[in-house]
Amino acid sequence: MTSQKILTYIISRKLLNFRRLIEKQNLAKVSRRISSVSIRRIELSKRVNAVNILKHSAENSPYYQKTLPDLIQNLNRKNVFSILRTLPFTTSADVSENSEQFLAVPKSKIVSIHFTYGTTGNKKTIYNSKNDLSRLNYSYVLGFINCGIDSSDIAQMVYSYGVWALASHIQDALRTIEIIVLPTGNYMNFKGQKKFIEEFGTTVIFGTPSYVYNLAKEIDLPEKSKETMKTIMMGGEGLPEHRRKIIEERLGGEVFLNYGLNEFGGGIGSECKAHCGYHIFPSNIVEIINPQTGELIEDGEWGELVLTSLNREAMPLIRYRTGDVSRIITGECECGVKLPRIDYIRGRADDRVIIGAAEKYYPIVFDKLFDSMKEVQDYWIEIIREDERDTMQVYILSKNGSKDLEQKVIDKLYTLDSIKVDIETTKTLNKPQIIIVDKLPNNNIKRRRLVDKRKFKP
Repeated sequence: MTSQKILTYIISRKLLNFRRLIEKQNLAKVSRRISSVSIRRIELSKRVNAVNILKHSAENSPYYQKTLPDLIQNLNRKNVFSILRTLPFTTSADVSENSEQFLAVPKSKIVSIHFTYGTTGNKKTIYNSKNDLSRLNYSYVLGFINCGIDSSDIAQMVYSYGVWALASHIQDALRTIEIIVLPTGNYMNFKGQKKFIEEFGTTVIFGTPSYVYNLAKEIDLPEKSKETMKTIMMGGEGLPEHRRKIIEERLGGEVFLNYGLNEFGGGIGSECKAHCGYHIFPSNIVEIINPQTGELIEDGEWGELVLTSLNREAMPLIRYRTGDVSRIITGECECGVKLPRIDYIRGRADDRVIIGAAEKYYPIVFDKLFDSMKEVQDYWIEIIREDERDTMQVYILSKNGSKDLEQKVIDKLYTLDSIKVDIETTKTLNKPQIIIVDKLPNNNIKRRRLVDKRKFKP
């Protein structure tokens, strides 16, 4: 037996023992083992798994059969990372065009199909084998344990159920550790959600930040329910800091954010109690590239997140360009877990909007800008052209609309020196138009808050 096969066998046995601990509900011991895993052991495991997934993809995936075999001829665990960085990227458009060409197992081995919503491109079909679903379950469980969830909890699922499949995947993972799930979804009105929280003693809520934020604002939980609530896990969108505080104050419990991609089955990483970025599960390799050149950039610099799946049997993805902007966080996390971390998603690589004199803005710039304004519940900015200049139409969701609030918003925008200069000096930007509304557009599940309307003009 070759050393690669021996190491693969050893790693698979350790994972099997790890899963048995989870199934036996010995989560405290699992947590201790997670904290004690060394960086060296994590890297060795990734090297071994990377060799296996590249060979599996080159041999069995019609898409990768076209490119990988000639590029990985001398592949071994010592050079796997350097070879990986020379391989071509896989894009969202590649998967959208024909998802089936990525299948690396016979169709008879597919036991689950789910879909992306198509909010950043055409809808994608994602295939899972039985092994994929099992591995996905345990990735989610790692995140649960990292956030203090255990078998005594009662979880309320307020994610949508449907083709996205996130809710059902999380529900299956929770059942792995014998947690009761209340599948209320997001179709139930807030009054109904409140009733379930009170009646069943919900201790954990799963949902998107925007939905949970609105739920928190609209219901008044009794103190007993707030004290019972332990954890609120959310993903799919960013979360401004002031919203995190409002959710925790009104629902009780500690908020944790997760990062995931449906193309990878869901869970990629999770916050820990230090709340300093996402710990990336060992089932993925992370790279950060310059989105314009495709070149790797230094750790700590912002760029486009690229992921390689290490344990997806049915539909492996190699060097997949996520389109999400993040950076690798260096140094050890104070929680003690050695898993690598990435920062919170700053935006999409294609979400930057040039305003005025060629200044590029990510939506997160405005998230942080309005973070401290309690009167601003939410916002929506459209960039249009008027009189040969750019104009920012800023829609503000607020219950206390007034001329005074409009001026406060303008003053806040002027704290961005580039906006003030473009209005007063370069004359490339008109004075912002502030529009107070009681409802914002909701064009998709991941609503964009910064939209360039100039693109749609003939």
